[in-house]
Amino acid sequence: MKAMIISSVRFTSSGNKHQRKNILNSSKKIVLLLLATLTLSCCNKDDNPFSGNDQLPPETQTGANTVGCLVNGHVYLPSQRGLNSPVNCYYQLDNGEFYFTMGFSDMKNFDPTVFFQTKRVSLEIGQTYILNKNSVDNGDFTGGGGMFWYDTNNISYTNTIKTGELKITRLDLSNSIISGTFWFDAVNAAGETVEIRSGRFDWDY
Repeated sequence: MKAMIISSVRFTSSGNKHQRKNILNSSKKIVLLLLATLTLSCCNKDDNPFSGNDQLPPETQTGANTVGCLVNGHVYLPSQRGLNSPVNCYYQLDNGEFYFTMGFSDMKNFDPTVFFQTKRVSLEIGQTYILNKNSVDNGDFTGGGGMFWYDTNNISYTNTIKTGELKITRLDLSNSIISGTFWFDAVNAAGETVEIRSGRFDWDY
């Protein structure tokens, strides 16, 4: 930017020193302004990279189709872009065993996703289930696990050290409603931990 601005001006005499100084000063100001703008953009993204509102949904058990949590202290809610749903939730019986999945994404901000599940577990109201499995270490696991997907190079999983809990507050199979609360810690390949807190969901699947 600076070089382009300066090269587009010709100085035909030594009497243009004042003009040259003004142009150089203007160029410096433009460069500094651009740097400041980039710096503020990066800070804002790091401070709160999500587009969610400031408030989590209440902990209900009515099939209100709400879900949310805190991700490293910031409110994280699903947001939709296009026709794809930002939430994937089901509890189903497959070959005599129950599988539960809850995943929700902020599709307006690079699709980061909070995801947790239980495999081969028959859920019960009032019970708390440990989230300490993952598809990397445990493969076709039995139990519960959580994950936070930020991008393809930054995926965090629960494990035997970084764990969490899922509590079921309503399970209505006749009306396909499942509600509960959750929290978990998850770690990525670089050893960085993401904290998922104050999670709640109330879904008509």
